[in-house]
Amino acid sequence: MKTYVCGHRNPDTDSVMSAYALADLRRRTGLADVEAICAGRLPDKAKWVFEHFKLTPPRVKRDVYVRVRHLVDHAVPMVDADAPLVDSLRRLEESGQSSLPVRAKDGTFRGMLSPAKLINFFLTKGDVTIPTGRAPLHNCAQVLNESDPVHDIRTAVIRNTHNHFPVVDESGKLLGTVLKSAFAQEPPFRIILVDHNETDQGIPGLDEVPVVEVVDHHRISFAATKEPIRYTADVVGSTCTLVARMYRAVGERPTREVAGVLIAGIISDTLMFQSPTTTDADRAMCSWLEKLCGESAEDLMAGMSSLVSPLQSMGAEQAILSDAKTYHEAGQKFMIAQIEETHLAFFHQHIADLNEAMGKIRQANGLDFVALMVTDPVRGNSELLYCGRDSVRRALSYRRGEHGTLLMPGVLSRKKQLLPEILAALG
Repeated sequence: MKTYVCGHRNPDTDSVMSAYALADLRRRTGLADVEAICAGRLPDKAKWVFEHFKLTPPRVKRDVYVRVRHLVDHAVPMVDADAPLVDSLRRLEESGQSSLPVRAKDGTFRGMLSPAKLINFFLTKGDVTIPTGRAPLHNCAQVLNESDPVHDIRTAVIRNTHNHFPVVDESGKLLGTVLKSAFAQEPPFRIILVDHNETDQGIPGLDEVPVVEVVDHHRISFAATKEPIRYTADVVGSTCTLVARMYRAVGERPTREVAGVLIAGIISDTLMFQSPTTTDADRAMCSWLEKLCGESAEDLMAGMSSLVSPLQSMGAEQAILSDAKTYHEAGQKFMIAQIEETHLAFFHQHIADLNEAMGKIRQANGLDFVALMVTDPVRGNSELLYCGRDSVRRALSYRRGEHGTLLMPGVLSRKKQLLPEILAALG
């Protein structure tokens, strides 16, 4: 069974790197068919690291919804419309199915070959040597598209009197058959979460897929599971620190390249050990990884820092969503985004565009408020843009600056410093 390893949506570097490295570790320790995926746009810093180490980055996957194409039963054969009817009937009997889909020469769906539909044909002693396509075929009332989300059509399919449903692609080409029983089965893949454990922050479709493992360094707000799962959590500055520690725990050493990936995740999430979330474990794991990688954390940080800021490389809305998390607390739904910007004067030039984009994001996602934390890791300060219910903004302890932002001296961590302040304001 396929297993995906995935960080949170709107991924940051730690999220992507921990997914990549954990997938490598799970393959080494015997998990078959495991793939790291990226739940959104690959961050520029992560892209630089993968290019630097000549690695193929995780595939970007926008959702993990179970779709009809995942349920196609390839053991159920298709018959060709130009094949002699007698041969198709023999194939139907051998398959043990009650009907089989028939495809035309161009690959399109023609109908279902069903003995019940052929009764009158047999009674009139029809010629069984004719092409199957010329025999009476059942016109299935429900033809499924391969991209249909299963949750959208499950009820209609189960209520349908038929047990076989032909599946076509966007051009109408027949791909195979889905049996009704498939809609009652477990999803054909499962997922391992890294750097988050809240469903609202996960890749769309997460609530439909079994979670078999979590590796995270945030507060625990995880939904109940049907069966016990492996759960690794600790108070550290980076999920990559936990993954590195997991390598050591099983006696494995990451390759030079994977060690570099893990270093990048650690120094990115701890802001080169300046963040208040940084622990001795982060420093110790990074030191161990540097020996395996042959490159220093300082050199990798310099390479990542050489990239232009999100405000320069993308539009305002995309920059906000490049690292944003959604929360449900105290009856309110809100988003906290974070951008690193070493030149806050440049950020001040874009405040109007950012405010407009935050308003659009708030409305499109039904949020009570949106907070954008812009962090200068060099000087160790942040500023906050806020859009939404004014009662929450007024309850925050930060004073207003000359550009209309809230000044946050010494604040670097969304998780450890800003989120608790907002939760206190809500309380």
